[in-house]
Amino acid sequence: MEFVVNKREFVRALSRVQSVADKKSAMPILTNVLIVADASGVRLAATDLTLAVTAHCKADVRKGGTVALPARHVFDVVKVLPDGDVTVSVEKNFSARIKSGKRRFDLSGMPGEDFPTLPDPSKVTLTLIPADDVADLIALTQFSMSADDTRPHLSAALFELAGEVLRVVTTDGHRLSKAERKISGMKGQSKLLIPAKAVHELKRMVDELRAEKKDATSGPLTVGIGAASSQGPVFFQRDGMTLSSKLVDAAFPSYEQVIPSATDRTVTASRTALLDALRAVSLVASDRTSGVKLQVNSSRMLITSENPEIGAGSDEIDASLQGPDVTIGFNSKYLTDALSALTSEEVALELSGELDPGMIKPVGRDDYLGVIMPMRI
Repeated sequence: MEFVVNKREFVRALSRVQSVADKKSAMPILTNVLIVADASGVRLAATDLTLAVTAHCKADVRKGGTVALPARHVFDVVKVLPDGDVTVSVEKNFSARIKSGKRRFDLSGMPGEDFPTLPDPSKVTLTLIPADDVADLIALTQFSMSADDTRPHLSAALFELAGEVLRVVTTDGHRLSKAERKISGMKGQSKLLIPAKAVHELKRMVDELRAEKKDATSGPLTVGIGAASSQGPVFFQRDGMTLSSKLVDAAFPSYEQVIPSATDRTVTASRTALLDALRAVSLVASDRTSGVKLQVNSSRMLITSENPEIGAGSDEIDASLQGPDVTIGFNSKYLTDALSALTSEEVALELSGELDPGMIKPVGRDDYLGVIMPMRI
Protein backbone atom coordinates (compact mmCIF):
# COMPACT_ATOMS: atom_id res chain seq x y z
CA MET A 1 0.00 0.00 0.00
CA GLU A 2 1.23 3.49 -0.81
CA PHE A 3 -0.38 6.91 -0.86
CA VAL A 4 0.50 10.60 -0.67
CA VAL A 5 -1.65 12.89 1.45
CA ASN A 6 -1.56 16.50 2.61
CA LYS A 7 -0.21 16.63 6.16
CA ARG A 8 -2.87 19.03 7.41
CA GLU A 9 -5.70 16.86 6.08
CA PHE A 10 -4.06 13.70 7.44
CA VAL A 11 -3.62 15.19 10.92
CA ARG A 12 -7.22 16.38 10.92
CA ALA A 13 -8.53 12.93 10.01
CA LEU A 14 -6.27 11.20 12.55
CA SER A 15 -7.37 13.65 15.23
CA ARG A 16 -11.00 12.75 14.57
CA VAL A 17 -10.49 9.02 15.07
CA GLN A 18 -7.53 8.41 17.38
CA SER A 19 -9.32 9.60 20.54
CA VAL A 20 -11.82 6.75 20.19
CA ALA A 21 -9.21 3.98 19.97
CA ASP A 22 -9.17 1.94 23.18
CA LYS A 23 -5.51 2.41 24.10
CA LYS A 24 -5.81 0.24 27.24
CA SER A 25 -7.71 -2.62 25.63
CA ALA A 26 -6.69 -6.23 26.18
CA MET A 27 -7.37 -6.65 22.43
CA PRO A 28 -4.28 -5.23 20.69
CA ILE A 29 -6.16 -4.46 17.46
CA LEU A 30 -8.38 -1.94 19.29
CA THR A 31 -5.37 0.23 20.16
CA ASN A 32 -4.91 0.86 16.44
CA VAL A 33 -6.29 3.10 13.73
CA LEU A 34 -7.45 1.29 10.61
CA ILE A 35 -6.16 2.90 7.40
CA VAL A 36 -7.75 1.90 4.08
CA ALA A 37 -6.49 3.31 0.79
CA ASP A 38 -8.49 2.89 -2.42
CA ALA A 39 -9.63 4.81 -5.47
CA SER A 40 -11.83 7.11 -3.36
CA GLY A 41 -8.95 8.24 -1.15
CA VAL A 42 -7.97 7.29 2.40
CA ARG A 43 -10.39 6.16 5.09
CA LEU A 44 -9.38 6.03 8.76
CA ALA A 45 -11.36 4.33 11.52
CA ALA A 46 -11.12 3.50 15.21
CA THR A 47 -13.42 1.74 17.67
CA ASP A 48 -13.68 0.60 21.27
CA LEU A 49 -16.51 -1.80 20.26
CA THR A 50 -19.11 0.59 21.70
CA LEU A 51 -18.18 3.69 19.75
CA ALA A 52 -16.72 3.91 16.25
CA VAL A 53 -15.49 6.86 14.20
CA THR A 54 -14.64 6.93 10.50
CA ALA A 55 -12.99 9.84 8.70
CA HIS A 56 -12.08 10.38 5.06
CA CYS A 57 -9.44 12.49 3.38
CA LYS A 58 -8.34 13.02 -0.20
CA ALA A 59 -5.12 11.33 -1.24
CA ASP A 60 -3.09 10.27 -4.26
CA VAL A 61 -3.37 6.49 -3.85
CA ARG A 62 -0.57 4.81 -5.77
CA LYS A 63 -1.30 1.33 -4.45
CA GLY A 64 -4.41 0.35 -2.53
CA GLY A 65 -4.42 -1.67 0.66
CA THR A 66 -5.18 -1.68 4.35
CA VAL A 67 -3.21 -1.65 7.59
CA ALA A 68 -3.80 -1.05 11.30
CA LEU A 69 -1.29 1.27 12.99
CA PRO A 70 -0.96 2.22 16.68
CA ALA A 71 -3.32 5.16 17.16
CA ARG A 72 -1.30 7.31 19.51
CA HIS A 73 2.02 6.85 17.74
CA VAL A 74 0.82 7.43 14.19
CA PHE A 75 -0.95 10.62 15.28
CA ASP A 76 2.10 11.87 17.18
CA VAL A 77 4.59 11.23 14.37
CA VAL A 78 2.44 12.76 11.63
CA LYS A 79 2.00 15.91 13.73
CA VAL A 80 5.77 16.51 13.84
CA LEU A 81 6.38 15.99 10.13
CA PRO A 82 7.20 19.04 7.98
CA ASP A 83 4.23 20.72 6.32
CA GLY A 84 3.34 19.57 2.84
CA ASP A 85 2.84 16.12 1.37
CA VAL A 86 3.21 13.00 3.50
CA THR A 87 4.03 9.66 1.91
CA VAL A 88 2.84 6.48 3.59
CA SER A 89 4.02 3.09 2.31
CA VAL A 90 3.32 -0.29 3.84
CA GLU A 91 5.32 -3.48 3.28
CA LYS A 92 4.03 -7.06 3.26
CA ASN A 93 5.00 -7.46 6.92
CA PHE A 94 2.70 -4.47 7.75
CA SER A 95 5.63 -2.21 8.59
CA ALA A 96 4.67 1.34 7.62
CA ARG A 97 7.09 4.06 6.54
CA ILE A 98 5.76 7.58 7.03
CA LYS A 99 7.87 10.40 5.64
CA SER A 100 7.86 14.03 4.64
CA GLY A 101 10.93 15.89 3.45
CA LYS A 102 13.97 14.36 5.13
CA ARG A 103 12.07 13.20 8.21
CA ARG A 104 10.72 9.68 8.34
CA PHE A 105 9.34 7.14 10.79
CA ASP A 106 8.89 3.37 10.61
CA LEU A 107 5.98 1.94 12.60
CA SER A 108 5.03 -1.70 13.15
CA GLY A 109 1.47 -2.41 12.12
CA MET A 110 -1.10 -5.20 12.07
CA PRO A 111 -3.21 -6.66 9.25
CA GLY A 112 -6.17 -4.42 8.47
CA GLU A 113 -8.26 -7.56 8.00
CA ASP A 114 -7.98 -8.18 11.76
CA PHE A 115 -9.85 -4.95 12.50
CA PRO A 116 -13.47 -5.40 13.69
CA THR A 117 -16.23 -4.86 11.15
CA LEU A 118 -17.76 -1.43 11.74
CA PRO A 119 -21.46 -0.53 11.58
CA ASP A 120 -22.62 0.49 8.11
CA PRO A 121 -24.77 3.63 7.83
CA SER A 122 -25.52 3.21 4.12
CA LYS A 123 -28.99 1.68 4.71
CA VAL A 124 -29.99 4.07 7.50
CA THR A 125 -32.13 7.12 6.79
CA LEU A 126 -30.48 10.12 8.40
CA THR A 127 -32.41 13.19 9.52
CA LEU A 128 -30.56 16.46 8.99
CA ILE A 129 -30.41 18.57 12.17
CA PRO A 130 -28.90 22.09 12.24
CA ALA A 131 -25.48 21.86 13.87
CA ASP A 132 -26.22 24.88 16.06
CA ASP A 133 -29.27 23.13 17.52
CA VAL A 134 -27.27 19.97 18.26
CA ALA A 135 -24.56 22.05 19.94
CA ASP A 136 -27.12 23.95 22.03
CA LEU A 137 -28.93 20.81 23.16
CA ILE A 138 -25.69 19.17 24.29
CA ALA A 139 -24.44 22.31 26.05
CA LEU A 140 -27.71 22.62 27.97
CA THR A 141 -27.73 19.02 29.18
CA GLN A 142 -24.31 17.33 29.20
CA PHE A 143 -23.33 18.60 32.65
CA SER A 144 -26.09 16.63 34.39
CA MET A 145 -25.07 13.24 33.00
CA SER A 146 -23.73 10.95 35.71
CA ALA A 147 -19.97 10.36 35.76
CA ASP A 148 -20.55 6.93 37.33
CA ASP A 149 -19.95 4.30 34.64
CA THR A 150 -21.55 1.65 36.85
CA ARG A 151 -24.90 3.38 36.27
CA PRO A 152 -25.05 3.33 32.46
CA HIS A 153 -28.69 4.47 32.32
CA LEU A 154 -27.63 7.74 34.00
CA SER A 155 -24.22 8.06 32.32
CA ALA A 156 -26.05 8.78 29.10
CA ALA A 157 -28.34 11.23 27.32
CA LEU A 158 -31.87 10.45 26.15
CA PHE A 159 -32.49 11.75 22.63
CA GLU A 160 -36.22 11.90 21.92
CA LEU A 161 -37.47 12.56 18.40
CA ALA A 162 -41.16 13.45 18.54
CA GLY A 163 -42.52 14.80 15.29
CA GLU A 164 -40.75 18.10 14.68
CA VAL A 165 -39.28 18.25 18.19
CA LEU A 166 -35.83 16.97 19.15
CA ARG A 167 -35.51 16.70 22.93
CA VAL A 168 -32.45 15.79 25.01
CA VAL A 169 -32.78 14.80 28.68
CA THR A 170 -30.06 13.92 31.20
CA THR A 171 -30.02 13.20 34.93
CA ASP A 172 -27.55 11.98 37.52
CA GLY A 173 -30.20 11.33 40.16
CA HIS A 174 -29.69 14.69 41.91
CA ARG A 175 -30.58 17.00 39.04
CA LEU A 176 -32.19 16.83 35.63
CA SER A 177 -31.87 18.87 32.45
CA LYS A 178 -34.36 18.90 29.59
CA ALA A 179 -33.83 20.92 26.41
CA GLU A 180 -35.64 20.81 23.10
CA ARG A 181 -35.64 22.40 19.67
CA LYS A 182 -38.19 22.42 16.85
CA ILE A 183 -36.70 20.94 13.67
CA SER A 184 -38.71 21.75 10.55
CA GLY A 185 -39.42 18.73 8.40
CA MET A 186 -38.40 16.15 11.01
CA LYS A 187 -40.80 13.21 11.29
CA GLY A 188 -41.25 10.06 13.32
CA GLN A 189 -41.03 8.99 16.94
CA SER A 190 -38.02 7.42 18.61
CA LYS A 191 -36.09 7.33 21.87
CA LEU A 192 -32.34 6.77 21.82
CA LEU A 193 -30.30 6.39 25.02
CA ILE A 194 -26.81 7.42 23.96
CA PRO A 195 -23.76 6.77 26.20
CA ALA A 196 -21.85 9.75 27.57
CA LYS A 197 -18.70 9.05 25.56
CA ALA A 198 -20.69 9.18 22.34
CA VAL A 199 -22.29 12.46 23.41
CA HIS A 200 -18.85 13.95 24.07
CA GLU A 201 -17.59 12.78 20.66
CA LEU A 202 -20.70 14.20 19.00
CA LYS A 203 -19.97 17.53 20.67
CA ARG A 204 -16.41 17.42 19.30
CA MET A 205 -17.76 16.69 15.83
CA VAL A 206 -20.21 19.59 15.92
CA ASP A 207 -17.72 22.03 17.45
CA GLU A 208 -15.18 21.17 14.76
CA LEU A 209 -17.78 21.56 12.01
CA ARG A 210 -18.84 24.99 13.29
CA ALA A 211 -15.22 26.12 13.64
CA GLU A 212 -14.32 25.01 10.12
CA LYS A 213 -17.37 26.55 8.49
CA LYS A 214 -17.89 29.68 10.57
CA ASP A 215 -17.06 31.92 7.60
CA ALA A 216 -18.92 29.80 5.04
CA THR A 217 -21.89 31.24 3.18
CA SER A 218 -23.16 28.00 1.62
CA GLY A 219 -26.15 27.69 3.94
CA PRO A 220 -26.91 26.17 7.33
CA LEU A 221 -24.58 23.54 8.76
CA THR A 222 -26.24 20.22 9.50
CA VAL A 223 -25.52 16.87 11.15
CA GLY A 224 -27.29 13.71 10.02
CA ILE A 225 -28.82 11.60 12.80
CA GLY A 226 -30.40 8.17 12.47
CA ALA A 227 -30.57 4.69 14.00
CA ALA A 228 -30.60 1.28 12.35
CA SER A 229 -33.34 0.20 14.79
CA SER A 230 -34.58 0.87 18.31
CA GLN A 231 -31.71 -1.34 19.49
CA GLY A 232 -29.15 0.69 17.56
CA PRO A 233 -26.59 1.47 16.52
CA VAL A 234 -27.11 5.22 16.16
CA PHE A 235 -25.24 7.21 13.52
CA PHE A 236 -24.14 10.85 13.42
CA GLN A 237 -22.70 12.06 10.15
CA ARG A 238 -21.12 15.20 8.74
CA ASP A 239 -19.09 15.72 5.59
CA GLY A 240 -16.02 13.50 5.80
CA MET A 241 -16.85 11.90 9.14
CA THR A 242 -19.23 9.31 10.61
CA LEU A 243 -19.73 8.55 14.30
CA SER A 244 -21.63 5.44 15.38
CA SER A 245 -22.50 4.16 18.82
CA LYS A 246 -24.30 1.31 20.48
CA LEU A 247 -27.30 2.39 22.52
CA VAL A 248 -27.43 1.88 26.28
CA ASP A 249 -29.33 -1.31 27.05
CA ALA A 250 -31.10 0.03 30.13
CA ALA A 251 -34.22 1.98 31.02
CA PHE A 252 -33.90 5.74 31.43
CA PRO A 253 -35.85 7.09 34.44
CA SER A 254 -39.40 8.33 33.82
CA TYR A 255 -38.26 11.91 33.87
CA GLU A 256 -41.76 13.38 33.56
CA GLN A 257 -42.47 12.16 37.09
CA VAL A 258 -39.46 14.09 38.42
CA ILE A 259 -40.55 17.45 36.99
CA PRO A 260 -42.85 19.26 39.46
CA SER A 261 -46.32 19.73 38.00
CA ALA A 262 -46.83 22.97 39.95
CA THR A 263 -44.96 25.31 42.30
CA ASP A 264 -46.18 28.14 44.52
CA ARG A 265 -43.17 30.49 44.36
CA THR A 266 -41.30 32.04 41.42
CA VAL A 267 -38.04 33.93 41.94
CA THR A 268 -36.75 36.06 39.06
CA ALA A 269 -33.18 37.38 39.02
CA SER A 270 -30.37 38.42 36.72
CA ARG A 271 -28.60 35.28 35.49
CA THR A 272 -25.12 36.80 35.56
CA ALA A 273 -25.62 38.43 38.98
CA LEU A 274 -26.85 35.17 40.49
CA LEU A 275 -24.04 33.20 38.85
CA ASP A 276 -21.40 35.61 40.11
CA ALA A 277 -22.79 35.57 43.67
CA LEU A 278 -22.97 31.78 43.75
CA ARG A 279 -19.39 31.40 42.51
CA ALA A 280 -18.17 33.80 45.14
CA VAL A 281 -20.08 32.41 48.14
CA SER A 282 -19.36 28.79 47.21
CA LEU A 283 -15.65 29.43 47.76
CA VAL A 284 -16.21 28.78 51.47
CA ALA A 285 -18.72 25.97 51.01
CA SER A 286 -17.95 22.39 51.99
CA ASP A 287 -15.95 20.56 49.34
CA ARG A 288 -18.19 17.54 49.87
CA THR A 289 -21.59 19.17 49.49
CA SER A 290 -20.94 22.63 47.96
CA GLY A 291 -24.03 23.70 49.87
CA VAL A 292 -25.45 27.24 49.77
CA LYS A 293 -28.60 28.69 51.31
CA LEU A 294 -30.95 30.99 49.40
CA GLN A 295 -33.19 33.29 51.45
CA VAL A 296 -35.63 35.17 49.23
CA ASN A 297 -38.21 37.86 49.89
CA SER A 298 -40.10 40.18 47.57
CA SER A 299 -37.11 42.30 46.57
CA ARG A 300 -33.85 40.49 47.25
CA MET A 301 -32.05 37.17 47.51
CA LEU A 302 -29.51 36.53 50.26
CA ILE A 303 -27.01 33.79 49.43
CA THR A 304 -25.01 32.34 52.32
CA SER A 305 -22.69 29.45 53.04
CA GLU A 306 -21.07 28.27 56.25
CA ASN A 307 -18.20 25.87 56.70
CA PRO A 308 -16.93 25.11 60.24
CA GLU A 309 -13.45 24.38 58.87
CA ILE A 310 -13.13 27.62 56.89
CA GLY A 311 -15.70 30.23 57.85
CA ALA A 312 -18.68 31.80 56.15
CA GLY A 313 -19.62 33.92 53.16
CA SER A 314 -22.65 35.84 51.94
CA ASP A 315 -23.85 38.01 49.11
CA GLU A 316 -27.10 39.74 48.24
CA ILE A 317 -28.64 40.43 44.84
CA ASP A 318 -31.82 42.02 43.57
CA ALA A 319 -34.64 39.56 42.91
CA SER A 320 -38.41 39.52 42.66
CA LEU A 321 -40.59 36.89 44.30
CA GLN A 322 -44.12 35.83 43.51
CA GLY A 323 -45.45 33.97 46.53
CA PRO A 324 -44.44 33.65 50.20
CA ASP A 325 -40.86 34.23 51.40
CA VAL A 326 -38.73 31.12 51.08
CA THR A 327 -35.47 29.67 52.39
CA ILE A 328 -33.95 26.68 50.62
CA GLY A 329 -30.56 25.01 50.23
CA PHE A 330 -28.93 23.71 47.05
CA ASN A 331 -25.65 22.30 45.85
CA SER A 332 -24.08 25.43 44.34
CA LYS A 333 -22.39 23.47 41.56
CA TYR A 334 -25.74 22.25 40.28
CA LEU A 335 -27.00 25.83 40.08
CA THR A 336 -23.84 27.25 38.49
CA ASP A 337 -23.68 24.48 35.88
CA ALA A 338 -27.19 25.30 34.69
CA LEU A 339 -26.72 29.07 34.87
CA SER A 340 -23.44 28.84 32.92
CA ALA A 341 -25.14 26.88 30.13
CA LEU A 342 -27.99 29.36 29.75
CA THR A 343 -27.70 32.62 27.83
CA SER A 344 -30.83 34.51 28.87
CA GLU A 345 -30.53 37.80 30.75
CA GLU A 346 -32.87 36.61 33.51
CA VAL A 347 -33.72 33.25 35.02
CA ALA A 348 -36.67 32.05 37.03
CA LEU A 349 -36.38 29.68 40.00
CA GLU A 350 -39.69 27.94 40.58
CA LEU A 351 -39.89 26.66 44.16
CA SER A 352 -42.31 25.19 46.66
CA GLY A 353 -41.17 24.05 50.11
CA GLU A 354 -37.63 23.83 51.44
CA LEU A 355 -37.55 20.06 50.81
CA ASP A 356 -39.22 20.13 47.39
CA PRO A 357 -37.31 20.04 44.09
CA GLY A 358 -36.71 23.40 42.44
CA MET A 359 -36.85 24.26 38.76
CA ILE A 360 -34.67 26.71 36.84
CA LYS A 361 -35.83 28.20 33.55
CA PRO A 362 -34.68 30.98 31.22
CA VAL A 363 -37.10 33.92 31.30
CA GLY A 364 -38.80 34.38 27.94
CA ARG A 365 -38.15 30.84 26.63
CA ASP A 366 -39.91 27.55 27.16
CA ASP A 367 -37.42 25.15 25.55
CA TYR A 368 -35.30 24.41 28.64
CA LEU A 369 -35.85 23.48 32.24
CA GLY A 370 -33.61 22.13 34.96
CA VAL A 371 -34.71 20.31 38.09
CA ILE A 372 -32.49 20.37 41.17
CA MET A 373 -33.05 18.45 44.39
CA PRO A 374 -32.75 20.60 47.54
CA MET A 375 -30.34 20.13 50.46
CA ARG A 376 -30.81 20.42 54.20
CA ILE A 377 -28.54 23.24 55.37
